[in-house]
Amino acid sequence: MGQLAGVSNAERDESEEIVVEDHDDEGMLKKLLKDLDPWTAWAYTPHTITVLILGACFLVWASGALRPEEQGRDHDVNTKAGVWAMVAVFLGYFSLQAPPTILIRPHPAFWRLVHGLAVLYLLFLTFLLFQTRDDARQFMKYLHPDLGVELGERSYGADCRIYTPENPHSKFANVYDTLFDEFVIAHILGWWGKSIMVRNLLLSWMISIGFEMMEVTLNHMLPNFNECWWDSIILDIMICNFFGIWAGLSTVRYFEGKTYEWVGLSQQPSLIGKVRRSLGQFTPAYWDKDQWNFLSGPIRFVQVMGLVIVILIVEVNAFYLKFILWIPPRNPLNSYRLLVWWIIANPAIREYNSFLQNNKPIKKLGAFCWLAVAIVILEVLICVKFGRGLFPKPMPTWIFWFWVTAGIVSLLTLIGWSIKLARDPKPVLIRNQSRDSKKIQ
Repeated sequence: MGQLAGVSNAERDESEEIVVEDHDDEGMLKKLLKDLDPWTAWAYTPHTITVLILGACFLVWASGALRPEEQGRDHDVNTKAGVWAMVAVFLGYFSLQAPPTILIRPHPAFWRLVHGLAVLYLLFLTFLLFQTRDDARQFMKYLHPDLGVELGERSYGADCRIYTPENPHSKFANVYDTLFDEFVIAHILGWWGKSIMVRNLLLSWMISIGFEMMEVTLNHMLPNFNECWWDSIILDIMICNFFGIWAGLSTVRYFEGKTYEWVGLSQQPSLIGKVRRSLGQFTPAYWDKDQWNFLSGPIRFVQVMGLVIVILIVEVNAFYLKFILWIPPRNPLNSYRLLVWWIIANPAIREYNSFLQNNKPIKKLGAFCWLAVAIVILEVLICVKFGRGLFPKPMPTWIFWFWVTAGIVSLLTLIGWSIKLARDPKPVLIRNQSRDSKKIQ
């Protein structure tokens, strides 16, 4: 998109200029896949018949279809093996036949596999939604044998004293226990990942502070949200979130706006070069710093705030699902869910940004973005259905009126903003920011 025609220099000085990326994803994909290295070109050609034959042979071997029927084999073993085989066939089909995505590294089939994994998670949540709370808790045993047992919730705000003179091990025992909690590193890594997803400093900090506000709002429901002031403000926001956001945005700035014309593996002059190129296959082919422009108008502001709200809901759902379904914090299922969400959210947020930047009269939400919203809705429905009766404490009055006041002020601000733009419209200059190129040896 070029600058608006017919705008004089004087008008241009008073206009608002917005910088956007050129989101020609299809053209970029064609350019990246046009010249393939001879050593790896075979991996980007269809092998559907070969995979079909190999997959059928694997099923014959794994199922024992050609062997005599075994007597006395455990029924549960057969059931679990059949379910996992069904999952493998489902994901295998998606890896081969699912529609292409906007991402190609490390391989387009990987992102088709992620697409199938997202659909599989959506189907799992749909199944779980139709169970009772007790049946859902017991069903989780099939995913991990240690589940199905009621848990106790840890409260981080039971003792908020900084100085504990009576403690024989440390005079600052509370601070020491919180600072060296195993989840501190996970907290920093989580914000590194979220910053890479959002790729915007202000939005990252809005999500960071917004989540701390969610903890204060909901700590009457979940003891895990009850934190000391110094834990929430100093450790979470000023240390963990700060370093995570800084590391994530530093990663984005390092790669920002460059198209990496990777020299093929067969053209590398040395073994070290071949190793570097092989490892480079697991990095993005190109990085874009998404331009959200959420202050360009009230509609765009609401659209971007919708993204922030969805991310906060995903974060909060993790704690509710753990509490309701009796999943301990250290159980690997929590990490699996976060990992699935992260690999889904990366293309989903990119698709949403492209959706907002698209000026076509008919716009379609991308597949990953659609799946992400659907998964959020199902997670919320599960929390609402299974959480009924588990949270008897009412919301504190001051918190209720705080959010009512904030909602009214926000609504009036948006109305005033819209009226101001309607009375005094300014031409908006939109300037494309093209990608630079850099050759990697």
